[in-house]
Amino acid sequence: MKENMRDFSVLKQRILQYLDFKGITKYECYKNTGITNGVLSQPNGMSEDNLLKFLSYYSDISTDWLLAGCGSMLRDDNQTKISKIVPIESEFESIPIVDISVAAGYGCENPDFIEVVETIRLPYNMLRRNRKYFCVKVRGESMSPTLLDCSYLILRLLDRSEWNEIKDNHVYVVSDRSGRAYVKRIKNRFREHGFIVCTSDNVDKANYPNFNLMEDEINTILYVEWYLSAKMPNINATYYDKVNHLEDDVDALKSQMSLLMKRLT
Repeated sequence: MKENMRDFSVLKQRILQYLDFKGITKYECYKNTGITNGVLSQPNGMSEDNLLKFLSYYSDISTDWLLAGCGSMLRDDNQTKISKIVPIESEFESIPIVDISVAAGYGCENPDFIEVVETIRLPYNMLRRNRKYFCVKVRGESMSPTLLDCSYLILRLLDRSEWNEIKDNHVYVVSDRSGRAYVKRIKNRFREHGFIVCTSDNVDKANYPNFNLMEDEINTILYVEWYLSAKMPNINATYYDKVNHLEDDVDALKSQMSLLMKRLT
């Protein structure tokens, strides 16, 4: 196969300098790498195939030095390890999992301080830079079937200047000045009336009614950006079960009506 030849005269000089520094003969280099015999003695150039063979065998040579003359001749193993690890580590953000009882329902009393128990790490591209995040556990059933008990929420703390821009029907965690916290779907009425409407996804409104919070009653608002759960219920199956139960009730009612009509006649 015809080789793609280029002028590697300067590069070849550096290869010879490296071999001399390491005490390696040209013959040993040819034997170890499989480079074409005599190529290092030819002034006209070196193929890319031979260059790759050389770099594959002599992995301690710095490619920056070999190709551009930059830095030292030999690679720094410690620096190489650091360069491989640091970018990976720096792509993740540690988010504190706080020991705070955020209830999806009536809420419960929170301590005056937030105790960090452990952290969860998420990629930076999942988060906004330079913002405050927390991870909390959902308690209760008021947001079921959307948010399930013992699942986790990744929350972004909103600045008070952002409150007017809260999106209708998005999920937030709201804490009031009495220390109670709620996971709710919000309707923003700050501009018109100075309050928000807190609603539950649970259809049992007798136990989970909507309620309003005035702006001066609110301590903090956090936006739910991510939801983490090992539970994956089949919501459609739940609805099918309800329909089946309703059909059974209708059949039972028909039977009772039929018996009643027979007695009347």
